[in-house]
Formats: sequence, C-alpha cells, structure tokens
Amino acid sequence: MANDTGAETQVTSIEDAGAPDSNVNEDTRSPAAADAGASDSAASEDARSPAAAEVGTSDDSAANADSGTPPVADAGAPDSAAGEETSNPASPAAGSGALDQITQIAAQSVIARYSWKDRGIAPKGYIKGMALVYARVYCKLGAGNDAVTEMAKPNSADDAHDALAWYDPIFAAAGMNNDTAGADTLRHLFVLLIGLGMRESSGKYCEGRDRSASNTTAETAEAGLFQTSFNARTASPLLPTIFAAYSENPSGFVDAFKEGVNCSAANLENFDSGDGKEFQRLSKACPAFAAEFAALGLRHLRTHWGPINRKGAEVRPECDAMLRQVQAAVDASPELCSALQ
Repeated sequence: MANDTGAETQVTSIEDAGAPDSNVNEDTRSPAAADAGASDSAASEDARSPAAAEVGTSDDSAANADSGTPPVADAGAPDSAAGEETSNPASPAAGSGALDQITQIAAQSVIARYSWKDRGIAPKGYIKGMALVYARVYCKLGAGNDAVTEMAKPNSADDAHDALAWYDPIFAAAGMNNDTAGADTLRHLFVLLIGLGMRESSGKYCEGRDRSASNTTAETAEAGLFQTSFNARTASPLLPTIFAAYSENPSGFVDAFKEGVNCSAANLENFDSGDGKEFQRLSKACPAFAAEFAALGLRHLRTHWGPINRKGAEVRPECDAMLRQVQAAVDASPELCSALQ
C-alpha cells in the first residue's frame, strides 16, 4: 500500500487543523504531551492493513495510505436519526446466552459490513467484541465508575490533549454533539475508538508492536488493537487504575474478538520486562482492557496515536447506530450488566 502523501481529506474544510503526515511522529507533541507518555512511534501506529496479515509492516510503508476517509456527511444520519438500526434491539435466539443479544446486534449491524478506508471489512470478532466492551462500559457509567465518568465528560475544548476536541468539526459534521457529559459523549468516544482500532490493527486484537520502529522497551513497545504503549499511563492517574483492575480480573471478551483473526508468534511476543511487558501481554490477552485504557487515553493524550493526529480514524454514524442499539438492549435488560462484569 502506498505511503501517506499528505494531510487527511476526511472533512476538507478542516484539514489544515491536522498535523501533516511528515510531522506525525513524537516531535509533533508539545513538551507537556511528551512528558505525559506519548508513544515513541506515533507516526507509525496505523501500519496494519488487511493485506499485511503478519505483524511488522511499517506504517510508513503500508497502511499509511490514509488519503482520508469518505466525507462524514455521506456516512449517514446524525444522532437524532442514526439510521434504521436504532429502532429495536435484536432479540436473542431462544436458549442463547445473555451476551448473545449484544453480539447479535453487532453481527446484524451495518457497520459489520462496512468497508473501512484502506482496511476493508472488520473481522467479525472486532465489531462483536467492541459491542460487548461498550455494553460493559455503559454499565460502568451507570454505576458511577470514575474512569468511565472521565471518558464521558464533555468536550474539554483542549484539542492539544482531548481527541474529542481535536475531532470536534468531524463529530459536528456527523451530527454527534459532545457538549454534555453522559452516554452520548461516551458512545461517540467509542465510535472514534472503533475507527482507531481499524486504522491501528485492522481490528486484530493480538497485534504486536510495529517491527519497523525501535520501540522495544517496556515503556514504549506498542501492543493490541490500538497500539498503545505503557508510557501513556502517565497522562491520567485513572489509567493505572484500569491496568490494576484488569490485571486482577482479566475478563476481556477475548473469545469474541478471536473470530476471524489469526495470531502469529510474532504478534504474541512481548518485550523487555516488568509491568511494561505485562501491559503488552494484557493488551492482547484482554482486549477489553486495551479498549478501556485507550478510550480514557484519548481524552488526555490524543497525540499518542498517529491516526488521531492525522484525523485518519473514521467516525461512522453506522457505528453510532449499532452502539445505540447496545445501549437500548442494556436499558431494556439491566441484568445484562451482571453478565458483562
């Protein structure tokens, strides 16, 4: 796949607001952002394309061909009319497990069939897994979880750190308002997160580090769906609490995420030692951890991810429609929250 040759064209009227591709590595960050734990290879995190099945493809030589996502205005209806998927949650088949209701919503959604820019259709397990993670996080919001409450805070207007502020014109074009704390803002954050996962790993939960980069220390080696590294934890005191919680209870929906994905030995290799090595392992073994950690990271350290800097992660209203159905299913069956723990 061709290299990136210029700034994103996702919403042409705002492209000058994004960093040019030649400027997307760690030296694009402010000193404060760098001190907060930005990844050493933010310019190369989005290297994984469907064609690059094995880990090690360089972002600069493969899927950096972000010529931009399709204009969001063409992507679907705004939040107030998010599409045909928003009507009624899919009912679980007779005798199915409690969580099958969530995975059926995901499997039947339009976003499950969408062909992502330069990535193609997501693995079946990616959309199902992210639907389960969102359902869990939505339950945590209702329970007053501190980290999730922080994820769901309003647009901070701090576009140097907050991805929702950085992406504000794109969200506005898609009819997604993030000015109010709560479920809508949390859902929109996960819309962006799902787009980021497709840029970073093509939805492959076990993705290892970018082998073209020199980020092999415990602090900087990237791992998992969102190619996050351990040094990002310094951006918020709540990030280490997510790491600690999932280390104690590593329930990450990995069986769902496995569908349609093959993992090589290179994918599963972790680097250096100590907590940073464990962070890499957990990011791949427990995709729900990787998702929650990255979701909070996006609110505090958006410069950690090259595709976010370039506005290359797609914001799809079809994804918002699917997550709305997940919310409706949880609201209709509060007992789902117990099954999601």
